[in-house]
Amino acid sequence: MIRFCLFTLVLIAGASGVLAQDISLALEEHLDSIEQVSSQLRGLEALESVAHRFPDRADLRAYLERELNLQLDEETILRETQFYIAFDLLPPDVDLLQVYLDFYNSPAGVAGFYDTESKAMNVLLMTGGELGDQLPLLDQITYAHEFTHALQDQHFGLEALLDDPDMAANPDRALAVLSLVEGDATAVMNAYLQAAVQQNPMAAIGLLVQGFSAGAFNIPPGTPPFVVTELTFPYQDGLIFVNALYREGGWEAVNRAYAELPVSTEQILHPARYLSGEQPLPVTLETTPPGPDWALLADRTLGEFYLRSYLDTQLAAADARKAADGWGGDRYHLYFNETTNQRAWALRLKWDSPADSAEFGDTITAFAEARFEGAPAEGDCWSGADAALCFIGGEVETRLAAAPSAEMARALLDM
Repeated sequence: MIRFCLFTLVLIAGASGVLAQDISLALEEHLDSIEQVSSQLRGLEALESVAHRFPDRADLRAYLERELNLQLDEETILRETQFYIAFDLLPPDVDLLQVYLDFYNSPAGVAGFYDTESKAMNVLLMTGGELGDQLPLLDQITYAHEFTHALQDQHFGLEALLDDPDMAANPDRALAVLSLVEGDATAVMNAYLQAAVQQNPMAAIGLLVQGFSAGAFNIPPGTPPFVVTELTFPYQDGLIFVNALYREGGWEAVNRAYAELPVSTEQILHPARYLSGEQPLPVTLETTPPGPDWALLADRTLGEFYLRSYLDTQLAAADARKAADGWGGDRYHLYFNETTNQRAWALRLKWDSPADSAEFGDTITAFAEARFEGAPAEGDCWSGADAALCFIGGEVETRLAAAPSAEMARALLDM
């Protein structure tokens, strides 16, 4: 939910490294050829030249530390950290900023980035070493990906797209838009790779050898699994979404999506719902703080992806996906007591049909039994040593609340 961190991969500026004047003429010609192929594959012409840089990992880490500390204020870090903890997505002792810094700075994290302010693209050499007259294939596909971001920026205005104030207020929507952007660039990257491999099948073997040698597929030790799931969602599920649009109407359909943006992760997970124009159902929520020392940290949409991820903490992935599939809309409030370091939340969900609501009711029972290790329900609540979950079902609506005690959770359900 730290959407700013995800956008940083697109918006990073000012990284030092090898500048354009340090590049050989042969490499410039090679880079021009990658740009031409990428432009043809994407069906968009470059409207102006794009500066390219080749920073190293030390440059990247120094920049990330400086910018994230400047731009992610204490309030944002507190809100997002407590969200992850409250929904069991990250452990209570997580240092969120450090987790993101370590992941982004690893070979499995950032391979390149595009800066919408300076209009420069940056590629980190995955295999290390010095720049030669030609990029290795592993770095070529990264270059194609970042050049696609430059094309997107020139034609659709990425800076305005990603700086929309609605993004900060609705992380579910922000993740959906980022999935369009990254899925688009990943589709071009894959097409570039396929074209290169067709010309030289042995290049695919070389690419894998390069990647494993550089540790490109190694997740940093200690990285919480959900961090990987969330950060890869825009690339993997975004690619599926963009491929669905392309099958429907070619690149013109993808281009139209920048004018008719996806508004929820539901639309990314189910492209047919985007294509049919299905919109999230409006949901309102009224709650009161659980006590005098409790502050409201968040009042926003959870969305299908994060609902599914919450269920996934206790259930098989297929069961979590199936239960979240009927998501129609939601609103949640997250409260935090800094004195006691406790969290509480209330969630109001609307479903696409009564059957979806009933299915979720059955699923949340199984979820709660697993979450509270078989503790019997007390009416509509399950309780553990320091947490409780309460549930009220309806024909097409569900209400959930979690708090340190069943009494507090029940009070949050009175909305």
